[in-house]
Amino acid sequence: SLVELRRTVQDLDPGDTPGRGARRLLTRLPGANRLRDHVAKYASAQGTLNRIVGSLRSGQDELRRDNAALHTERTRLWESMGRLQEYAVLTEALDGVVARRIADTEHADPVQADALRADVLFPVRQKHQDLLTQLAVCAQGYLAMDVVRRNNDELIKGVDRAATTTLSALRIAVTLASALENQRRVTEQVRVLRSTTEELIRGNAEMLA
Repeated sequence: SLVELRRTVQDLDPGDTPGRGARRLLTRLPGANRLRDHVAKYASAQGTLNRIVGSLRSGQDELRRDNAALHTERTRLWESMGRLQEYAVLTEALDGVVARRIADTEHADPVQADALRADVLFPVRQKHQDLLTQLAVCAQGYLAMDVVRRNNDELIKGVDRAATTTLSALRIAVTLASALENQRRVTEQVRVLRSTTEELIRGNAEMLA
């Protein structure tokens, strides 16, 4: 929709109309109606602009809903990361306890030490590694969601700029173009009237001569 809006605005931009500026209006468009036609074109395109802006606003609402969902999910991930961090610390501490127990029984009872190593230490370390992996995945997702959220915020602002500043500037440009066209028309009428008056005065002078 932003691309469509840009194309529509460029198509309606009075700056692309020949005779831009008061001087060029007065000198290069005598008797022409190009700007008047352009204003009519803008009026007929207003429905298209409204449709585009409505579509942009709808997309903006979707982005806001996405951000709300992202906020909820990031909150959940943050809580999950907190629990995972606690579990990781716990399994790391348990790893140390089991490792010391194995070291203490290694010489006195090698069989028990091997059993502790296989049945307790290995699962504890595997669980610790799994927790670290889950923690990394959650952290990556948390950061990625933050990037998406910030991009959505920028897009929301971009829609506001497109729907307000851009269209306002276009309306002002078209209004000025219309005013300049009216100015040109009145100036032309004054010029014709002055010319007619001068001819009448000249004719009167010739009759009195």
